[in-house]
Amino acid sequence: MKPDLRPGVEGTRSRLPTVAALSPRMWWAFLLPPLLALSAQTLQSSQSHQSATFAVVGGTVVDGTGREPIEEGHVVMDGDRLTCVGTPEECPLPDGTETLDAQGRWVVPGLVDAHVHFSQSGWVDGRPDALDLREEHPYPEVVAELRSAPERFFRTYLCSGVTAVFDVGGYPWTFDLRDAPQPRPDLAVAGPLLSTRDHWVNLPAERQFVHISDEGAVEEAVAYLSSRGSDAVKVWYLAEPGSADEERFLPLLQRAGELAEARGIPLIVHATALETAKDAIRAGAHLLVHSVGDQEVDTEFLELALAAGTIYNPTLVVHEGYHEIRARHFRDTRYPLDCVDSVTFAKARSTQEIPGGLEPEDVAASARDLERQSRLLAENLLRVHEAGIPVAMGTDAGNPLTLHGPSVHHEMEAMVDAGMTPMEVLVASTRNGARAMGREDVLGTLEAGKRAHLLVLDSDPTESVAAFRDMSHLVVGGRLHTPAEFLPVDSP
Repeated sequence: MKPDLRPGVEGTRSRLPTVAALSPRMWWAFLLPPLLALSAQTLQSSQSHQSATFAVVGGTVVDGTGREPIEEGHVVMDGDRLTCVGTPEECPLPDGTETLDAQGRWVVPGLVDAHVHFSQSGWVDGRPDALDLREEHPYPEVVAELRSAPERFFRTYLCSGVTAVFDVGGYPWTFDLRDAPQPRPDLAVAGPLLSTRDHWVNLPAERQFVHISDEGAVEEAVAYLSSRGSDAVKVWYLAEPGSADEERFLPLLQRAGELAEARGIPLIVHATALETAKDAIRAGAHLLVHSVGDQEVDTEFLELALAAGTIYNPTLVVHEGYHEIRARHFRDTRYPLDCVDSVTFAKARSTQEIPGGLEPEDVAASARDLERQSRLLAENLLRVHEAGIPVAMGTDAGNPLTLHGPSVHHEMEAMVDAGMTPMEVLVASTRNGARAMGREDVLGTLEAGKRAHLLVLDSDPTESVAAFRDMSHLVVGGRLHTPAEFLPVDSP
């Protein structure tokens, strides 16, 4: 079942099993034990026998920059770095190079999800402010489980083709995820976020929301983040435009931006209203981690963002999960679930069993509100994109029913539905995601010197982003894998 990797000889074209080929989920009771045994054997074999110099050859290379694809290209790597990407003439294979034949397939960078939360579970137990089930699911135990088993989400991301993620806010232990063993996605981590609201979703001796009540609190928080090597200073800027809160907290947001700049740390801001998003850009926001969702973006916003080089992270579909929680209905057709771990899958499926919920007429009203909001977010995304402002794909994974990993597929498809082309969404989901993470120099595109993260797809992603659902191989840090190696294992 593993590819034929021989020095200087192209591998076989026999198709390896894809995640989709292993559906439906009810088969797992029979298939999972032999698949796990095969996964371990394949992984061990690839690590034992794949040479440091390795190449994916013969496929159509879409490098993530937006340039025209390279037909029958060579992607050559030495260890965990790419050494050459181009035509066979531009990238001759060194002696002893092992190869994977990708003829008839497409080779692309690994996906980047530029907005995730490892401190959230993908269900309501990780966000009791959305629906309080702490009596059945004690919050300290939920967080302890998340902290103890992050590898299940690492596997889910890799299984879904995501090779880098940006955790844009969570508990201090998320910093340590950057040192977790390979294979895993590359991580940037913001850590605890600075909040204008004294939010209660914390632990008695550990905080993910740090209330910035005054300038001193801002200074202490930024100094702490700097001491932990945070990849960003995140501000949760919840202020009604024109309100006393905006008047109170705008100077604190500006101070956070000044301190972040002085320490060389990017400022990223949650600000979902048009006027507060402008406040964030003026304060120096490198990344807006959500869409503007209260009204149409105007010329002033577009000019500010373009001049500042601010990146726009639309998170189009996260609101669907909240609607489904209110309706007590998990719509399990939104994205593929093969890669989702058993614990998360069981929680999502139990949504229908939660007592309460909206009356039918209120469910219909919530659905209409969701449709209106989704239409506005899509229209604003297209305006932002057409103005030349960089857009980075991100899901807000970890929020209720926005599951870690496969949510990227639904998000990318929603971006196409908003009016972006598949190639533009591909760039937003690779190069621009790496830019949002502050890692564009090492991630996000297939170029010499960058990390050897790539996907091999069975159909053309420049024609349809649904191609990302059909991945035959992935390379993580220069090592060849198949999606089956990252299928779920039992979680604690």
